[in-house]
Amino acid sequence: MPRHLLLADKNTKVQLDNILKIVRVFHTQKLDGILDKIELSDWRQRLREPLTVSEHALSDNWKSCALGERMKKEGRDLDRVKDLTPEAVKLGFDFATAVKKRDSSAALEILEQIERLPTIWRNQQDFQ
Repeated sequence: MPRHLLLADKNTKVQLDNILKIVRVFHTQKLDGILDKIELSDWRQRLREPLTVSEHALSDNWKSCALGERMKKEGRDLDRVKDLTPEAVKLGFDFATAVKKRDSSAALEILEQIERLPTIWRNQQDFQ
């Protein structure tokens, strides 16, 4: 290794190691924050337009509603509605009701609540 690249003393090496640890932690926290944010862009786009019978039909199916979009983004599939948390089930019904009533603003609020849920799965450890 070229001499100018060698660390001059032990203190410099320790300081450099500490800086690298801080950078790694910061980078990991930022990346985790980005990965944790789930945006349901397909349904967001649909809610920008006037709601039609097509959206109503889609929202009645668990796999094609806002929860279904979240499941796809998480790379998971739903076997039974009982696999979802009670809060996710309630929001799923509320979302379908808002779409049925063609209330885009209420549907968007519910969509944002679904995005903010830490998990939609009742037994999260089953999927890890």
